[in-house]
Amino acid sequence: MLLQDWLSENGLSNGQFGGRISRTAEAVRRYASGERIPDRETMAAIVRETGGAVVPNDFYGLAGHVDGDTAADDEVSPGKSEELTAAQQSEAA
Repeated sequence: MLLQDWLSENGLSNGQFGGRISRTAEAVRRYASGERIPDRETMAAIVRETGGAVVPNDFYGLAGHVDGDTAADDEVSPGKSEELTAAQQSEAA
């Protein structure tokens, strides 16, 4: 589930959720809009505070594929596959 959807369904503002995970409203806005991917600590806080409804794969367009082995190409938004490939290549270097 996308963080933005979870926030809407639970009637929480970015600021309210940010207070729960010790982050600013602006940071939550960026996570929810997909502008930024949370770091490990923040990701763990999001999973905990959403009761596992929002998981790390949700930020990568791999919802439902915990291990990522069977993710279909159409699950990554246009342009994201190139960004992911570049990021993967830089991590491998």
